[in-house]
Amino acid sequence: MNSPQDSQGDYVPLLPKDIDLEDDDPNLTPAPSNVHPLLPYLALVASLISVLAAVVLNLNTVSLSTPDPSDPRYVATLRKVTPYPNMELDRMKEVGKLKGAPMVWFPPYIVRANALQPDMAYTNSNTVTLSPTDSMFYHFTMKNPPDSRCYVIAVVPSPSSLANSTKSYSASGNLTGIQVYNISYPALRALQKQGEASTPQNGGFTWNTRPPRQGLLGTVDFKPAMEADEWDVEADGNELRAPTPLFECGGRSSIAFEVACQDCRLEFDQILSMPAMAFDVAVIG
Repeated sequence: MNSPQDSQGDYVPLLPKDIDLEDDDPNLTPAPSNVHPLLPYLALVASLISVLAAVVLNLNTVSLSTPDPSDPRYVATLRKVTPYPNMELDRMKEVGKLKGAPMVWFPPYIVRANALQPDMAYTNSNTVTLSPTDSMFYHFTMKNPPDSRCYVIAVVPSPSSLANSTKSYSASGNLTGIQVYNISYPALRALQKQGEASTPQNGGFTWNTRPPRQGLLGTVDFKPAMEADEWDVEADGNELRAPTPLFECGGRSSIAFEVACQDCRLEFDQILSMPAMAFDVAVIG
């Protein structure tokens, strides 16, 4: 009997390269195949039928005949849905005429104050003059629905509307961020009464006696309105935002504010006619 050592000495592990996978025995015959000889041809015929059916279906869907709007099978006759419903320009004009649209008040009282002539009293006038040394003071008397809120706006016609009108304005410098300051209405009314004593209905005041500012109400931009064909390109929704913060103005109310410009010069006549060009108060009721 061989010892374990002798058995281990006769053991030689086989490597994959030592395994011959080919059997050269000529007496062995290959296993018979279970695949029917006609199966590949049947698969080819099925593929051709699928392609032909897809072509026929495509020709039936996309027909070269004239689309009939009454036939729901024609996709081309479906109405194109706009991503912004009810925002067409004509529709927006109609909505603007509805009762629920913001109401705009025109000021009956506009007075200028000039720092270069601090003792000169200006009276009520439609001429608006803004510069680093000129401010305009506005007074509004309104009757709005309860719980109404207001904001100050700068209205400027579009270039085409301005060209077809008799209005114009002179401007230079930065017309964005024009300051609107809240002022005391009682103080303004007292100055009005003092001026009316000498000039009825035209009460004015000087730069030295002007009403003091109570705080910055907000800022507005004096820029032309967009043309009709620019809305779909340049409008981004910011046009719907109030230029200045909203403030309470329900019922009978009187509002006074100062308009000032630190680095611009602007002059125009604020007249109650169309196209509008003004600093006004808009009401959301």
